[in-house]
Amino acid sequence: MSEKQVKLTFYQKQETLCPVCDNKFQKEELLSGGGRMNAGDLTKELHREYRPTEKFGKVFPLLYPVTVCPSCYYGAYASDFPHVSGERLGRLKEEIAARKSVVKKIFPELDYQLNRGLPEGIASYILGMMSYESADINSAPSLKQALCCLRASWLSMDLHKEEPRENYDYLAKVFYRKAGYFYNRVVEKEQKGSESVEGIPHLGPDLDNNYGFEGVLYLSGYLEYKYGQRSNPERRALQLKKARATVSRIVGMGKSSKSKPSALLELARDLHKGIKDELDEIGFGS
Repeated sequence: MSEKQVKLTFYQKQETLCPVCDNKFQKEELLSGGGRMNAGDLTKELHREYRPTEKFGKVFPLLYPVTVCPSCYYGAYASDFPHVSGERLGRLKEEIAARKSVVKKIFPELDYQLNRGLPEGIASYILGMMSYESADINSAPSLKQALCCLRASWLSMDLHKEEPRENYDYLAKVFYRKAGYFYNRVVEKEQKGSESVEGIPHLGPDLDNNYGFEGVLYLSGYLEYKYGQRSNPERRALQLKKARATVSRIVGMGKSSKSKPSALLELARDLHKGIKDELDEIGFGS
């Protein structure tokens, strides 16, 4: 490990206790300031890109938010990591072998006792997605799974740029589709009142700006439009009309606000038009 890379992160002095296997470990964190992060453009997916710097090279802040136990591979966002009890504890213990098997089929050389690289970052979100399957609804597990899948797709594309012959772009598409599924589920559960994101301080999707539930609505529509199935035109039309109705909840009022910044509003308007144009093109416009 080079001196430059070592200075990018640090390990917490206080050890973290894994609630699943009682293993103690030191969590790696990204150092802030000092020109480590040079913010770039915001993509249509509300993803903040970062430009490499001469001193630190490429920096990927999304490698670190999910805490992973190096022993049992239980993973969750830091605020949720300690909170495991009851039947869920037994289930997470039973799933240790399965968690390891899933991620090591993709990345055989994973090691969470070393500085994280893109494979560890991607795998951390896979592990998080798996662990949230059994989480209490009060922690908004569907949203956390959506975030895990979307961030895994971004990191997979970053890895694809570094290793273009390894098909990580295909892996990214798999995560994009899963993210679309979970974002749609968040919206549906919020409407039914069966699972709420109210009280969750940061709905992402990235680490800098919090686009709140408006961002969730936008991404639900965008991911369906961009990555939804296209083999069945009638089904595609139904999905697009549902996505358009979701996005309409953002553009309906037509004015920006604190929860609906102008950047998001413009993206939502463009998306709404894109969906309408495709519906017209495939003969299902109305």
